[in-house]
Amino acid sequence: MKKILLLAIIFMLLPINLFAKDDYDKIDIKIGKSVNEKENLKLKSKSNLFIITSDDQVINKTNNKEIDIMFDGENINLKGNNFKLANFPQDGAFLIGSDSPIYVDKIKRNYRGAISFRVNNGKLDIVNNVKIDDYLRGVLPKEMSPEFPMESLKAQALCSRSFAINNFNKYIKKGYNLDDTTNSQVYYGKDVEEKSTDKAVESTLGEVIKYDGKIAETIFCASSGGYTVSSSEAWGGNFVPYLISKEDPYSTYPWEYTIKDSDLKKLDLTDILGVNFDLTNSNRVKNITFNTSKGDVTLKAKNFRNKIGNTIIKSTLFDINCDNGKVIIKGKGYGHGVGMSQYGAVEMAKKGSNYKDIIEFYFPGTNIEKIK
Repeated sequence: MKKILLLAIIFMLLPINLFAKDDYDKIDIKIGKSVNEKENLKLKSKSNLFIITSDDQVINKTNNKEIDIMFDGENINLKGNNFKLANFPQDGAFLIGSDSPIYVDKIKRNYRGAISFRVNNGKLDIVNNVKIDDYLRGVLPKEMSPEFPMESLKAQALCSRSFAINNFNKYIKKGYNLDDTTNSQVYYGKDVEEKSTDKAVESTLGEVIKYDGKIAETIFCASSGGYTVSSSEAWGGNFVPYLISKEDPYSTYPWEYTIKDSDLKKLDLTDILGVNFDLTNSNRVKNITFNTSKGDVTLKAKNFRNKIGNTIIKSTLFDINCDNGKVIIKGKGYGHGVGMSQYGAVEMAKKGSNYKDIIEFYFPGTNIEKIK
């Protein structure tokens, strides 16, 4: 009873604004899918789990290597062997830590750092509070192959670190900074760490990409297809001086696809007799007009790509022709084409460029600096 009373007093004394940070040493990442009410969730570790405050003060050692997390739709309750804690904070005031990585059974992955929870839309969000460079160790192997040349991995480390800081408050209204999906950056925790990507993170420790004294928007894609796209062309908005359209001789990535009957259903078309299209300034397809027996149908190239599948129609940098009833698409590139091409970075590294050369090519006018 005394322990529970003490915890309640500590809750009341904690500062309200837990996310007002002056530095980026640690970051809160929503991991996995949200947990429904009364769904089972267990945390495990090779070392004992303990309860800590947001400034790393241990307040309960728990003496447990496994803890059950129970969310009843309103409150978060913790239970272990001879250990219980009701009304666990939903704002990151308290976290569950360990001297070893923590296994989250719902996600089936191990994570460095600590685990806390938020409640959004009636569901429980699992949040990993982790040092930013440990976060990057779980990002790089999912964003680039660890087998790629070291200088390209270093370039990716700078892009990923700068992206994380530039987008630090993306989900702050939900109580965390980023998630672990392509909406932010793909993050799989400790289990995917590799020596090469760890080295890339460590050898660029604290380095970020800046423009005019501010952290740059370090967008990246798999392949530009030979020509990068300006961010304003891709998504609208203001012109960004270092996210421009330019020729990229290091990244082509050719691909081809023939439209199938199943694709016609996705496009809500019965047949295609002919096709016309118009281009953007970077030679990407903007709109496609399909000539059908029921009349012309015009689609935005982005919507066309989404309907068929972004992994099938790999970019909007393509040529499309109708020949004897077959619609054949021949394209280049993979992804939106903005910022650094990852395959281009690999090719530059193979040709002898270092990571600074790669950053300068894909983000012209930026500087590499230490975080201040």
